[in-house]
Amino acid sequence: MSEIKAPYQDFLHHLENKDYIGDSINFDVLNKLGIFILKAAIRKDVVNDYYKTYLAEIESGGIRQSEYHLTEVKFGEDSALFKIIRDVNFLSIVNSFFDGHVGSDFIRVVKKDSTNFAPVFLHQDTGYQIGGFERYSSFIALTHCNQENGGLILYPGTHNFGYLGDVGEIREILPFDYPRIESVLAPGDILFMHSSIWHKSPENLSRKDRVYLEVHLQSIDEPSTRIELCGVRKSGWVLTMVEDEIFNNSRTQRLRKLYKEIKLADSSSQRD
Repeated sequence: MSEIKAPYQDFLHHLENKDYIGDSINFDVLNKLGIFILKAAIRKDVVNDYYKTYLAEIESGGIRQSEYHLTEVKFGEDSALFKIIRDVNFLSIVNSFFDGHVGSDFIRVVKKDSTNFAPVFLHQDTGYQIGGFERYSSFIALTHCNQENGGLILYPGTHNFGYLGDVGEIREILPFDYPRIESVLAPGDILFMHSSIWHKSPENLSRKDRVYLEVHLQSIDEPSTRIELCGVRKSGWVLTMVEDEIFNNSRTQRLRKLYKEIKLADSSSQRD
């Protein structure tokens, strides 16, 4: 018999008291909810510089939105945005994760604006990542990020379901009264989210920029660690290949092929 149970009553008091918001990370709350919002974590002048850099690099074409992704903007080490990994203030914050031995497998921008404003379906990130399951996204708000401009909606505690066995849109199967957090961040706030948390985002109704600078956090000893943030790496296991280097026939590769075929068919029909 199929069923889903979620003892969310166990943490409702944390939500009512807004214990998941503070000026220092409460790891007991983070572990229970899978979510924590650290207020005023990065100075506003520093965040404003990152935002100006993002705008300039988007305008120049130095960085651009990823193909087949609704919100992702990737960038390399040549981007000035990459210097976040050497920001002393940011490192002092993430040093509290994984006993101070912290790595990252990717850094990116996730954004909505006046041209890309569509909602993002309910999903979890774990299935898109390589390695273990104990990992976090740190979303640094470069702009105001709220429900009017498509800020994240998160379902606390859903990381307890673990990896769901595939990737894609999750059905609305949670109990009808399951609590959710409609996040509201000011520039410089950081939203920490366990990678297995179920989350989505609404349409950007205001069409104003909603920009997060995301640094993914994991143990420095994860095989997929590309960037050593703090601490010492001891493991000799390394796997930093991209999907196309690992798989011959993955789900994502098949979807990408399908998208190309659809695009080609559309172009052909327009010529005809």
